[in-house]
Amino acid sequence: MSMPLAIVFNHIGDSQGGGLQINLSTLAVVRSLGRRGIKIILVTTNKRDGIIGSRYVAGVEFCPYIHEPVELMHGFFNALAERYPGNNVLIPCVDECAWYVGKYYRQLAKYFLIPAPDTYAIGKINNKRFQYETAQSLGIPIPETYFPQDLTEVETLAHSIGNYPYVIKPNVSFEWKLQSAKSGARGKKGIRVDSAQELLNVARAIFLPGTEFMIQEIIGGRDHRLVTFLGFFSADHQLVSWFIRKKIRQCPIDFGYCTMTESCHNPIVLDQSRRLLSAINYYGVAGVEWKLDPATETYKLIEINGRPVNTTGCAIAAGVDLPAMAYFYAIGQPLPPVTDWQDGERWAWLSMDFWAARELAGIGQSSLLTWLKEALSIKADAVFARDDFLLSLRYYAHFIATLITAKFKKLMK
Repeated sequence: MSMPLAIVFNHIGDSQGGGLQINLSTLAVVRSLGRRGIKIILVTTNKRDGIIGSRYVAGVEFCPYIHEPVELMHGFFNALAERYPGNNVLIPCVDECAWYVGKYYRQLAKYFLIPAPDTYAIGKINNKRFQYETAQSLGIPIPETYFPQDLTEVETLAHSIGNYPYVIKPNVSFEWKLQSAKSGARGKKGIRVDSAQELLNVARAIFLPGTEFMIQEIIGGRDHRLVTFLGFFSADHQLVSWFIRKKIRQCPIDFGYCTMTESCHNPIVLDQSRRLLSAINYYGVAGVEWKLDPATETYKLIEINGRPVNTTGCAIAAGVDLPAMAYFYAIGQPLPPVTDWQDGERWAWLSMDFWAARELAGIGQSSLLTWLKEALSIKADAVFARDDFLLSLRYYAHFIATLITAKFKKLMK
């Protein structure tokens, strides 16, 4: 008897420039399930999705963009259910997809098995304001955070707060991605401000009506104080399997994406993550990021991701295969829980980690020789895999070409 299909839902931006794009969370899910013999149908937005080239993708369906009229996406999934009948499993892998699936969960659940947060849970997760309110109600520490509604409130706030530096970040991450390119944010994940005047200048440059943002204290200490919980919760909101990892580097080095990390155990992070996600009736795979505040020695909430995160591959490499947990639970064949692993198992996104190490070397905090030694010690790379060689080859060929081009431009100056 054949296994139900895994409908892996991805979303690639509609920019006309650039080469292939790879969402690491989506790639981890595709490889996790594909290696277990599960047929993968990749739902994505355009042909620049590099995951189309994975050997584990059996079919590709192109869907509308999230920012297009929602009726188009509804029509797409109705047609998809007719084209692939049966109890197939729908897995959203990026913020845009998790938002859509959560918001229209009841409608989609008529056609698919969905091990992912429903309308209530995604409503609590999608806007960081609600994340922090939930954490506070549970007595869980959060950073000093403000949610101005307009520029007038920013002007009042700028001179009344005194714990500079702060960072300006989005309340809703995927809306920021869509809108920030039109403003002074230029797609950045967060923008540091060191004074009241700088806060005012940046807010005026990036403010767009209808796009919410927050102003948050920058917790001191480097990347190793960032710890992330990854887990799978059952439909009755019980934590089944989990994994914890600590960050080694990110790119850009201040407010960026994780580029090297390693497995660890942390009972405080486990307890706070379990309580937080259970309180919002969570179902599916999630990631919760925390940072140890050197001033208070408490782990403060950074954000909840209501989907598999970019570093899901680290958990898989350490033996905690969360995407498989979700899939098999959804079809009524749950796998044995996994709640332990070996510490120190390293995962890296080497192509980006190179740039992070280079940036740190430029300010005297590391060296490229140290980076090379660390790179040789990793257990898994975000993209390279021997069993998915052609995708890996295309990706790293592009990376090497980028390095050569950058070197050539520098020589020509």
